[in-house]
Amino acid sequence: MALEGKRIFTCTPVAFHGDARFFTRDTGLICMNLRRLGAESKAIMPLPFHDDDLRDDLVRVPLEQLKSAAWWKTLQLDGVVLYSWGAPRYTAIARAIKSAGIKLVIHLDTNGDFFLDAAPRKRSLATRLKEAVTHPLIDILRARHLMYADVITCADPVAQAIVRKPFYGKLGGKFATMACPVSPTMAYDGRPKQDRIIAIGRWDDVHQKRPEMLMQTLAALYARGCTAVTDIYGNITDDLRAWHAHLPAESQAKINLVGLVPNHKLYEVYNAAKIIVCTSLYEGSHNVSAEALCCGCSVVSAHQPVLLRDVVWYTTQDSGTVAAEDTPDSLAAAVLAELGHWDSGHRNPHSIAAAWQPLFHADKVMERIFG
Repeated sequence: MALEGKRIFTCTPVAFHGDARFFTRDTGLICMNLRRLGAESKAIMPLPFHDDDLRDDLVRVPLEQLKSAAWWKTLQLDGVVLYSWGAPRYTAIARAIKSAGIKLVIHLDTNGDFFLDAAPRKRSLATRLKEAVTHPLIDILRARHLMYADVITCADPVAQAIVRKPFYGKLGGKFATMACPVSPTMAYDGRPKQDRIIAIGRWDDVHQKRPEMLMQTLAALYARGCTAVTDIYGNITDDLRAWHAHLPAESQAKINLVGLVPNHKLYEVYNAAKIIVCTSLYEGSHNVSAEALCCGCSVVSAHQPVLLRDVVWYTTQDSGTVAAEDTPDSLAAAVLAELGHWDSGHRNPHSIAAAWQPLFHADKVMERIFG
């Protein structure tokens, strides 16, 4: 296997639960795929242990120990994939890994604008003056943190946005494409696509996921005579249920409130659907859209060119449509336009999957970086 004999661990410097779900995404997923490639791999996180931890797959130590180059040397690693969010408070960890002579990959799950406020609000003059001093200082510290990386993984447009900023220009040669890691089991299996739209989210997160935008978009979509079926996955809130109950009968019959399903069952969902819709105000990598692309779905995105930079990028390569404006009517029009692309043969699930799998599948990305 490609990485046979190598020891490559992952590190998340936050004491998340290391349960089975942890190993289906982010550093846990990368860890499992490094093993797929023949490497020895475990996930490193700070103490404490949790009752649901998969202890055989984890290394937990005090947070301070992660800042010790001597401790990292004892692991005799060939590489570490660090999820640090580019945060300067984790610079000591990045420095310790590099000082131990270990190849360091830092992943950035961001839209590239570190200080962009997703909830614009009026700020006092004192606050603006403080930010004018602190933001450049934090940028300097963040750039110093990222300089310890041998490789920085993120989406292409995010890398381009970062290197254009002051203080980050020297990072240009360090970037490799991976918006988010996706399991190689998420792949198109060749079945005919159904006339089906999906939306997946934490719908109780009203500010970010914008369930109201979803509800208004679907109401506008079916008022325009859309014949496709829409399935809504995630935690179904009382507001969604009440909205669904009061829809016209024809619209109600075409919209299914499915609810939560295990991640591995989404394989069937993605393979059946043509389109995944993102109604969010902002996202980093939006994992579900990435998974859907790998299964031959196209993406329809709300109009947020900066706050949804990754998701907008997902619509390139004949893989989706971006709404012209950030309104429910415009998003509904984008969904109808995307359905039209499918009907006219301008969307090919085999081509979509083939274009994006090399950029998302964790085994392919890790093999490129460490092989």
